[in-house]
Amino acid sequence: MSQVNHTKRLCIFAHFDKDNILDPYVLFYLQEIRKVADRLVFVSTASLAPETLATLKPVCDAVLIRKNEGYDFAGWKFALQSEAEALNDFDELILCNDSVYGPFFPLEQIFSEMKENACDFWGITSNYDIAYHVQSYFLVFRKTVLVSSAFQKFWKEMEIQKSKKNVIKHGEVHLSQTLLKAGFRASTYTRHRLLLSLAIVYSVQFFIVKAGIRIRKELNVLFVRLFHSRREDHLRKSLAALIKEAVISAGRILCKIKNTIGKGFHKIFNFILHPGKKFRRLILFFELRLKAVNVTHFLWKQLILYNKMPFIKVDLLRDNPMGVDIGDYKHVISRVSNYNASLIANHLSRARKRSGENTMFKAN
Repeated sequence: MSQVNHTKRLCIFAHFDKDNILDPYVLFYLQEIRKVADRLVFVSTASLAPETLATLKPVCDAVLIRKNEGYDFAGWKFALQSEAEALNDFDELILCNDSVYGPFFPLEQIFSEMKENACDFWGITSNYDIAYHVQSYFLVFRKTVLVSSAFQKFWKEMEIQKSKKNVIKHGEVHLSQTLLKAGFRASTYTRHRLLLSLAIVYSVQFFIVKAGIRIRKELNVLFVRLFHSRREDHLRKSLAALIKEAVISAGRILCKIKNTIGKGFHKIFNFILHPGKKFRRLILFFELRLKAVNVTHFLWKQLILYNKMPFIKVDLLRDNPMGVDIGDYKHVISRVSNYNASLIANHLSRARKRSGENTMFKAN
């Protein structure tokens, strides 16, 4: 292992695969995390074949197979119980899972930069949904946290959750909040506060441009009708239809702008008048307006290009729940990394094929 400032680390990697295989993108991730971890424990709910276990042997120090319940937090708890005595020998603990593709940048570099950050635990990104928390797809805890009663109590009392929603609430959010209330300091590798504010402005611009395009189309339709029609009643009907459609479109657009920025125009005006005094307040305002937005989805491209975000979420490319533009993800990654994007494409192909088969089965 390549030492990073001689910090001794234990990594616990949570794995899940419906097809009971070890996907190549996961193997690559494990090989990269091995470079910053002195001990790597792989915990899975999959029934892995002997040849797969043989593939894991050179990379992982231990492979644990557990019951399929409780998502990644249950897996981490299971492994922490197994590693309870060994944990005292490490300076840092890494908890991560296979919910991301990457890394696109060397993890040694990331850990080296975070070494200078005066915090007790950190991750790659954070979120304000429910309450502030460091997102749990990649978490790092330092010695101050590992030996604390708050950290140990959290894992001892954590119950197995049956839904992803409850895992987020009682696992991801509760863990960060427990440590913060105990006086520990949190941090993240990416700095996305300004990006959130810029994204708000971009969204407003998008809605305004969209409104202009819609109005232009409606006017074109009206002019065509006027040109081909000589009847006054037809003209009245055309005008009435246009006005009705314009009102509906304008209402939708204004509603989207209002939901996005609320009193943002007033904030922007104050910022223009008093930029020095209002900058931090403006940024905080926009950040809070998007507190429920998952930045790993909404700002995936900006994070990779400008914040050296080492990962992209699997569910973003597989499901795209927010409907963001992801068509150029391969190009974006290639601009900053030599990561083999075929690892992503091959896994997505398998996942979508399985999804299609499940849909066909349900339809019968």
